[in-house]
Amino acid sequence: MIGDQPAVMPPVRLPREAELAAAVLAAPLPSRALRLARELPVRDTSGDASGAAAAGEGIPLEPGLDPTEEDLARAVRLLGLAEDPEGASKAAEAWAFAIEAGLVEVVGEEGAPRAVPAEGLADFGPGSPAEVLERWYGSVDAMLAELTSAFVLEDSLVDEEGETPHLAGVGEDNGFLEAALASLYLMTVSAPGGAAGEMVPLPVVAAGLLFPEEPVAPDNEALEQVSVVMTRLDSQFAVLAPTGMIEHQGMDPTLLIGEEGGDGGDGEEDAAGSDLPPDAEEERRYGRLRLTPLGLYAVRRRLAETGMDLPVLGEAAGADASRLLTVLAAYPEAAARQEAEGWLARREPEKAARELLAAARGSDPAAPGRRLECQSVLSLLGDEAAPALREVLDDPELGGLARVWLTEHGVRDVPAPSEEMVFWLTVDTLAARVGARPVPALFGSDPAAVSGGAADEEELRELVDGLVAHHTDFFDRAWRVDHPATADVLEAMSRLHPDRRIAKQARRAAFRARSRG
Repeated sequence: MIGDQPAVMPPVRLPREAELAAAVLAAPLPSRALRLARELPVRDTSGDASGAAAAGEGIPLEPGLDPTEEDLARAVRLLGLAEDPEGASKAAEAWAFAIEAGLVEVVGEEGAPRAVPAEGLADFGPGSPAEVLERWYGSVDAMLAELTSAFVLEDSLVDEEGETPHLAGVGEDNGFLEAALASLYLMTVSAPGGAAGEMVPLPVVAAGLLFPEEPVAPDNEALEQVSVVMTRLDSQFAVLAPTGMIEHQGMDPTLLIGEEGGDGGDGEEDAAGSDLPPDAEEERRYGRLRLTPLGLYAVRRRLAETGMDLPVLGEAAGADASRLLTVLAAYPEAAARQEAEGWLARREPEKAARELLAAARGSDPAAPGRRLECQSVLSLLGDEAAPALREVLDDPELGGLARVWLTEHGVRDVPAPSEEMVFWLTVDTLAARVGARPVPALFGSDPAAVSGGAADEEELRELVDGLVAHHTDFFDRAWRVDHPATADVLEAMSRLHPDRRIAKQARRAAFRARSRG
């Protein structure tokens, strides 16, 4: 059937590996962790504040692999956090990150562990970007697992049976954090170029997770639930921000003042409502965030581990034509053109055209989409590709699109297509448009809201209306077309056409096409 194809996400734009690694080394938490690791041993047995004594010994660790109170205080001073009220907490987080990232090695006998710099630490840095990213990702992965498992649902989100009916399929075990990150990824890759890096209001993220299909103004109970999720996510995002994964502007603490504080009032309810404060500063009070390039890299990697197809802009340049045509169906127009141009730049025009045409063949459900994308990519080629197009003029699947290309390029003596070929190409094109690969809904995200689905449907409806108006006997001819998707296309036309009489004709034609076998 039309549309029975794997979902492909829009492409993500990622910096080069070296740039991502540089971002890791500049982020607050990794940079602190690296400094602590490089300063080992910091055990000061001589009273010297520099901590240079006892070289090679490392430092002793508590049973939970935490530094001793004395060494933690030394780490606070080393990191320049002595005047920071949260200095001890930040130093402890940096220490934990260093261990998770393998920057620090735990040695010694059981019951008396010690920490020493990891082997090869001296070479860890800009010169080894792959290693930097791998170690960073491992630590972030561990942090996410810990944050997710620590997410305890408030009583207001659980009904009498212990169920969570408003969680949109997101259970307590995998938590809202994973859902929110996946949703942010989808919003980022689906946004128009200029909006891809904009901050997203926290109330939008929270409400989208709880009520993905309820855009109307929520009641008081729903507002309370959104407030709970906002608060939880805000605290979790605050933990993640120092890793360099997200840019986070936290909620104004005064909004969290309850009945005892008075000043906070019902601020959270106002934030969770359908109308966000128009003033940018007021909006910021309720929390905003966005994924950084590092965050896009990490979330894409996590989602890819679940089997999702998550292309990176530019990666198809080295792929075969079949992969190119497959991913282009999910690309926004500008990104699709950039990807296609990169692919063509590596190939001779005539050879590229032959590869594209070969990949466009087939009777599988995805084949019409490949042929539609093939036409788009071929349109970027000049006259040098003409011989490859001439070779397929008699091909029942490619002859129609070949004639269109040759005619548009001013090639003479192009044979006129038969009526059968014209209608076959029409059905094939409609099959590609009707069965366009959807952007997958992630944890309650609405694809149409971020990918222009409603506009695409309106454009398709106009196309169908124009075809029927131009050919008064369109349905009588169309049901006879020998195309695998003929019946599905006619059925879709019956749903799309606004005229009930014509829609009925389309349904009748679809029935005749199916009956023909």
